[in-house]
Amino acid sequence: MAELLDFLNKARNGGVKKSSQQLVYGALDRYKINLDGVVFALQKSVGIGVLIRDSEGRLAGACSKKIQAPLGAVEEEAKAVEFGLHFVKDMMIQDFILKGDSLAFMNALKEISPPPSSVAAVVYGSLSTSHGFCQEEFFHVHQQSNRPAYLLAKHALGIRDFSVWIE
Repeated sequence: MAELLDFLNKARNGGVKKSSQQLVYGALDRYKINLDGVVFALQKSVGIGVLIRDSEGRLAGACSKKIQAPLGAVEEEAKAVEFGLHFVKDMMIQDFILKGDSLAFMNALKEISPPPSSVAAVVYGSLSTSHGFCQEEFFHVHQQSNRPAYLLAKHALGIRDFSVWIE
């Protein structure tokens, strides 16, 4: 929790260093969305984390959500994308780059490859939602680059439903 709070405080003030990958994609004046999920097997639930930063790297919004359902890793990733897109829509953001650490889901969202069959309906629903935005792009990032979203997802273990931070 301390690591998450430290990151959020730095992001609020624009003090988060951009990785080389962010610099490549950062040339565009768009919001950057990171999302991730984690399975809490013993609690039969999953946590989802969504982090929204502006083009300068400053925190615009963040969310932790707990889903009380015994989902596996594939289902958790699909729900993270679905929830992340709805959160972005609720924040009234129209132009963004969405980053996640699941290569299979990012490729499915880019329509490079089909989604896992067990979650195809959720992924196609997310694709449909994404077509309602002005401009969106999907990128795969390594887990280390996605750590803040992972920490937000982990934070969901200690909450009842969801927590939202908006700047």
